[in-house]
Amino acid sequence: MQWSEWKAKLQERSERIVRDCSDLAKRTMKRTSSYIQEHKKLCISVAAGLVVTVAAGASAQYYYTSNITSVYHVIVNGKEIGVVNNPDVIHNWTNSKLEEEKAKNGLTLTLADYITFQEETKYKAPFDNDAAVKALSDIADIKVQAVKIVVDGKAIGYLPDQEAADEVLAHVKEKYSGVPGGNAKKAVVAASTSAVPTNPIKEVTFKEDVEMQTESVAAAQILPAEKLEELLVKGTFQDMKHTVVEGDCIGCIAKKYGITSNDIYANNPGVTENTLLQLGQQLNVTAIRPLVTVQVKEELNQQETVAFTTQINNNEKLPKGETKVLQEGRDGSKMVQYEIVKENGQVVDRKIIKQDVISQPVAKIMERGTKVIPSRGTGRLSWPAQGYISSGFGTRWGRLHKGIDIAGSGSVLAADNGRVTLAGWDGDYGKAIVIDHGNGMQTLYGHLSTINVKVGDVVEQGKKIGVKGSTGDSTGVHLHFEVHQNGRVQNPMRFLK
Repeated sequence: MQWSEWKAKLQERSERIVRDCSDLAKRTMKRTSSYIQEHKKLCISVAAGLVVTVAAGASAQYYYTSNITSVYHVIVNGKEIGVVNNPDVIHNWTNSKLEEEKAKNGLTLTLADYITFQEETKYKAPFDNDAAVKALSDIADIKVQAVKIVVDGKAIGYLPDQEAADEVLAHVKEKYSGVPGGNAKKAVVAASTSAVPTNPIKEVTFKEDVEMQTESVAAAQILPAEKLEELLVKGTFQDMKHTVVEGDCIGCIAKKYGITSNDIYANNPGVTENTLLQLGQQLNVTAIRPLVTVQVKEELNQQETVAFTTQINNNEKLPKGETKVLQEGRDGSKMVQYEIVKENGQVVDRKIIKQDVISQPVAKIMERGTKVIPSRGTGRLSWPAQGYISSGFGTRWGRLHKGIDIAGSGSVLAADNGRVTLAGWDGDYGKAIVIDHGNGMQTLYGHLSTINVKVGDVVEQGKKIGVKGSTGDSTGVHLHFEVHQNGRVQNPMRFLK
């Protein structure tokens, strides 16, 4: 029987006795004193009995209360595994287990299971601490509190803590930026204090979305920092195929997939630089691809040349085909600031931020002749050179001397308008020029030291075409000058004005 039930029955009995005594006192009040005295003794006895009964009940209540205890049901992941008299029994075991595992591998561990307690108060409630601990040890899931590296939503690997993750990502950035820790601010300071000029780095970032997330995992999933760094930099093999289309070549395909021609030869036995690709042919273009792309933005300041322009003006007094330089050109210079974007060390973009001219270029100014010189002669010849006639036209040393010799050094000029038909060596004449004047007349200039025209040139009367000399069958510096008309040699003196 429960104490509450027993106490209630005792209370009911006491109240009944009190009522009976009260009724009895009223009925006997008129009786004799001896009778009253007799019943008074009875009431005192009843009261004494009542006192003894109440005392016994209080003692029973104390015993019952002292044996009421609280116990705790241990619930793991929603399922009860045992009962303990104190939650510290479980807490102490888990802390001890985690410290033991930490001592083995140096990692910060956690208990992945979700443990709760449900308290119960009961008379002499049963519990078994040892059984609860053993049940927990059989199912306890000990895991590492790790940092997961995620690239574009894909988990790459786990590191033991945030510090290790930060260090790995900083090393990857440093590999392609050359900046300690991949910190652009440090790069600016380093560039300003370096004795060797370097391009200031504005920004070092990952092109991909790189995240770090905290997660509990099995200790075996933790990677050494150097292994995860290598994975991020070198990536993994991605099996890829390319279908040959019109216009494809090995080099073109390699460039498209960011690999080399040798990679294609290695992946496709039988394919060489001499292989004729077929439409629809499948090529293996598998290559190792990094999992992250380090994007570095640099500033480049360099002095560059500003090329001069050439201004050409027409000169109607200058023969067509001839040019004359009035002003030599001179290059200028400018300072140009570029923003250069590199991805994993390769330049992918280059744009001008600003440019300042240091010195302006000076234009080259030329004149171009537009005067058309007729190739038909006038029929009246001008003297082809200055000097005296050392030998005239006619018989000399037993044979015909076909022209006149004008002695002395100096320039040789075209006797009339015409077109050059010979400009070079001509037997006994040595270096010679022949001009066809287009009117049945031709002139010949022999024994020259220098020729200033070429075959096909149209020359104007009085234009310099060469210099006197003594080439060929000659006894001294002079010009041998001949005139032919309609195929017959003529005395030049008849035509000279």
